[in-house]
Amino acid sequence: MEPPSASAQRPGTLGASTVVGRQTGTIDANAYMARIQAENAAGQCFICELADEQTTRTRETVAYRDEYCIVFFPPYPRLYAYCLLAPRRHATNVVSDFTEDDYLALQLRVHRLGRVLTEITPTERLYVFSFGSMQGVAHVHWHLAPLPPGTPFREQQFAAVDKLDYLVIEKAELDELAQRVGAGMAALAHPTIGPSS
Repeated sequence: MEPPSASAQRPGTLGASTVVGRQTGTIDANAYMARIQAENAAGQCFICELADEQTTRTRETVAYRDEYCIVFFPPYPRLYAYCLLAPRRHATNVVSDFTEDDYLALQLRVHRLGRVLTEITPTERLYVFSFGSMQGVAHVHWHLAPLPPGTPFREQQFAAVDKLDYLVIEKAELDELAQRVGAGMAALAHPTIGPSS
């Protein structure tokens, strides 16, 4: 999905404006919820589609995949570098669908992703949370949302992520950000070994 020009509105949104030097759009919450619930009712899982390289959608931008997880950027990010991490296999219960070892493997990746995000974007606080719904996005996933330094207190916490406004990030910038996240994740998964003596 191509981002709108500075004067255009993104299809499916109510409007667009500019905040802190970045263009923003506004999600049509009713249309978004209707689409998510219709996909769910039809047995579609967009996270499973993203996890499979053969069916990856273009609405989201994939930054990293390994044997356990997928990391991707949503089409409507509330904060810069806001991304999601999900298990590659379909799971709907955030704890009980995993063995302890599988859960710890996923949380290790959440930790690595948090390290990468806070290294590549200024972050006052990194929010990590799991939302979802059996009636909407049932596939377990974690949100990682870097709160920019200096964000007024009233705009922090839930207010930072529970809003209809999102950042419009040009595709080239998002692709570069995805590449940096993917490279950072790969580097943490396979740290270099010092020179042999």
